[in-house]
Amino acid sequence: MSAREDHAPRGGRGVKAGAKRPKCPICGKPRVQEFRPFCSRHCADVDLGRWFEGRYAVPGEPLGKEESDQDEER
Repeated sequence: MSAREDHAPRGGRGVKAGAKRPKCPICGKPRVQEFRPFCSRHCADVDLGRWFEGRYAVPGEPLGKEESDQDEER
């Protein structure tokens, strides 16, 4: 066994040679396990702020549509 093989990760879950590490979706730096999928608390907070501002949206029926329809009928 070579010295390189002796220090190879076990269990098949290690990083392959030449494989790209996942990057932070906000700034592109390498991810940090503690803040996954981000690189820092700052980038996690930036993402949360974007959700609060409505810059991200989950598709679905508009809220309050039924209430406004009933008001128009009266």
